[in-house]
Amino acid sequence: IAGGSASAKTGVVLLFHYLPFLVVGPFAGALADRTDQRRLMIAADLARAALLATLPIAFLTGHLSWPLLAVVAFLVATASSAFAPARDALLPRLAEGRSLVAVNASFQTSSQLAYIVGTVLSGLLLGWDRSSVRADAIVRLYWFDAASFLASFVTLLLVAAPRAERPTTRGPGALADVLEGLRHARRSRLVSGLLFLTAVDNFCIMGPAIIGATLLIKDTFGLAPAHLALLEGALGVGWLAGSLVVLRFGTAWPKGRVLLFGILMDGLTFVPVYWIRSYPLLLAAMAFHGLWIPFIQVARTTLVQENVPPALLGRAFSLINLTFVGFTGLSLLATGWLGESLAPPAIFLVAGAGGAVAGLAGLAFRDLRRAR
Repeated sequence: IAGGSASAKTGVVLLFHYLPFLVVGPFAGALADRTDQRRLMIAADLARAALLATLPIAFLTGHLSWPLLAVVAFLVATASSAFAPARDALLPRLAEGRSLVAVNASFQTSSQLAYIVGTVLSGLLLGWDRSSVRADAIVRLYWFDAASFLASFVTLLLVAAPRAERPTTRGPGALADVLEGLRHARRSRLVSGLLFLTAVDNFCIMGPAIIGATLLIKDTFGLAPAHLALLEGALGVGWLAGSLVVLRFGTAWPKGRVLLFGILMDGLTFVPVYWIRSYPLLLAAMAFHGLWIPFIQVARTTLVQENVPPALLGRAFSLINLTFVGFTGLSLLATGWLGESLAPPAIFLVAGAGGAVAGLAGLAFRDLRRAR
């Protein structure tokens, strides 16, 4: 895509991707609490499929530009900001008395199977030549991405969700709903603790996981983009294994301690990357790192579902997503800045130490520490 600095254009597109989660996200959570969550998810999937399909069409007709990419990124993220809280708020109704830990772990398992297939497919489409990646190969990824959302749309049409009781009275407006969610989060020590730990952990981990991994493959190992996709696939394999472990044993574990232990290991497993110079060993280390991510995600999601009133679930999850995305953005900026002065392996060492400290700091939150 011609015109202007590549890094500046990338920065603008990333900004447009993260902005809806920060600005629109809280209102999307309020919408999820007011409307039929399944229908909201269906609308979001259909919108994302249509939006992503415009990019390869624009490429084929010669109209693809980086401003169009930024606009599509903004609109897709806007739809995603509504889908995620609606999904997590809907799951307790779909569980129908089953263990929420098992339900959330099953969801994570299916997600990681899709993640592994997606990363392998992207590696095959991008190729193994680090000297060049063809534009048409990148564009093909958008066809598959659009098709995946269309498949999700069709699947949701087949889901029969129990009807939820909606409030008979409405607040004065969307802003009042958002403020109500913020007040609940401030009053709940458990929710405020979850938000704090999500912020710190994502600030330490996510930038290195995204930018740091790219720099590691490109600069330290001198490998092609497909090797980055394979690295992400290894992460997915570990993630899948962790989901299966939580599915099998997690229902008997105290969720608060599982969360804190997961955050601790999320950090500690980044530390060995500082010394690794073998690509196969790096794949193994990344798989081991992925093993602990479901410990965080399943425990956090279940704690919110079990401790937040159903009428506020969408707003609670939108705050979790806002914190996740906001501090991921800050982490990307910090990692980019560190990348100017530190070698990629050193970035993982610093990030891993910070993440481990976050896990230990979580012990100070009594309500989380004691949460069953």
